[in-house]
Amino acid sequence: MIDIIRQYNRWAGENKNLISKALTSASGSGGPLVPQHLEAIIANAVPRISPELAMVTPKYDAQSLHEFNRMTALGGIGGAMGESATTPTTQPTFYRASVQLKVIRRKGATTNFLQDSSKRNIDAAAANIEAQLTSHVYDLANYIIYGNAGTTSNPYEFSGLDTFITTNRTQNARGGAVPTSLKILDDMLDANYERQGMMHRKAFVMSPQMLSKMSQLLTNVRLNQGLSGNLSQVDVPGGWRLNAYRDVPIIVSGAMRPKTTMGAVVATSANAGGTIANNLHGFFRVAAVTRDGETLASAECDVDVGAGGAGNVHTMILTWAANTNAYRYKIYVSTATGTEVLKHVIPGFTYDANGTITGSTTTTIAGVKSWVSDASGNVTSVTFLSTPVTAGAEVATACQADVPLTATGGISPEYIFLWDMDEFQGIGRLPYTNQGGSQFNGLVTIEDLARTDDFLPFLIKSYCALADSFEATCSVNRGLRVE
Repeated sequence: MIDIIRQYNRWAGENKNLISKALTSASGSGGPLVPQHLEAIIANAVPRISPELAMVTPKYDAQSLHEFNRMTALGGIGGAMGESATTPTTQPTFYRASVQLKVIRRKGATTNFLQDSSKRNIDAAAANIEAQLTSHVYDLANYIIYGNAGTTSNPYEFSGLDTFITTNRTQNARGGAVPTSLKILDDMLDANYERQGMMHRKAFVMSPQMLSKMSQLLTNVRLNQGLSGNLSQVDVPGGWRLNAYRDVPIIVSGAMRPKTTMGAVVATSANAGGTIANNLHGFFRVAAVTRDGETLASAECDVDVGAGGAGNVHTMILTWAANTNAYRYKIYVSTATGTEVLKHVIPGFTYDANGTITGSTTTTIAGVKSWVSDASGNVTSVTFLSTPVTAGAEVATACQADVPLTATGGISPEYIFLWDMDEFQGIGRLPYTNQGGSQFNGLVTIEDLARTDDFLPFLIKSYCALADSFEATCSVNRGLRVE
């Protein structure tokens, strides 16, 4: 196979700006990348670089368990003393923390027939690699922001900002709150500065719509301009498009604002197999977490287990249509209508004993919940064996105040993160152990595999995890909307 790492697209040197157009997928044409009567066009071999992935600090580690020192307290006070005094010994407090690196891989293959039949117009193998690499980067970016590696969420992925940030976590009212001043950003920065984060590398992460809103709140900008050799002040009413605030850069991310709504969820109960008490009435909303972030929550559904059957043996079951784009699901629960809060996070897939995504398999966490999937491995239902109002271990106490994202007047509430990327006093270190990295500072490796039949197979892989050295310098404001 052509050396994929070095010769990724054989036409890239001739023209990097042209992108392959939609080619025919008509029956008998040999596939959508095989042109019929189109001019020769090359594929764009430069995938969209994820700003989230580009901001982390990669650290190579030659072991699967990355260990680091997490400081919990400074040395004691009391430095003033007499000239002949004995100097007291004080020590800062550290503990040895660790994060388990996760295996993140995907394979692809291009048939020789497709490669040969399209070679006058497009490098089909390069286009395939580009598409797979882009998908791989989306996976990593999702884990960095929304990953949850808890035992009952998804132990095969690594945890991200939405899971780690608990100290400075602001939850707005159901339906979202409209910011009226830039104090929201000031409060996030002030919380960072209070923990000596002034000189740390950090950034705001928000949607393009929220960036526009924040820019509009900067109602007046004063510029000094030179006119005929003299400086003149010019007021620009109506704000200025921000690329930073108080010298902190703003990263625009499409994963901060919901773009879709979770489909209908049906709640039922059974009078055997669990430990839920008689007459418990549960209210539920479910949200999927996809490449575009957390979706708007499903419409509220509810179920009353009643008093049928033997006492205190009931289960509650939530069922929905498969969502092939879901990495995981957030389940909001309450015993009263309109008051659901986050209680559980479950994976979007079922796995076999080796961690391979597999369908029609039931995964059970004893005494808590179980979930089942369709034939492709997409989770389609969850059964609560004990009361669902009790939060799962995968939901931190601070996150249990999160309410489902629901639109107001058609406008979705969304997230803003202040991400402190200091690798020692923030959440900026991403250790990895895959060698021979060829993309994103070594975090991603692309390698060719042994030829299989009439295919050119390749592998894209990362062995990594985000290290939560100190989460209290970061902030998240959840449930803001632009109008």
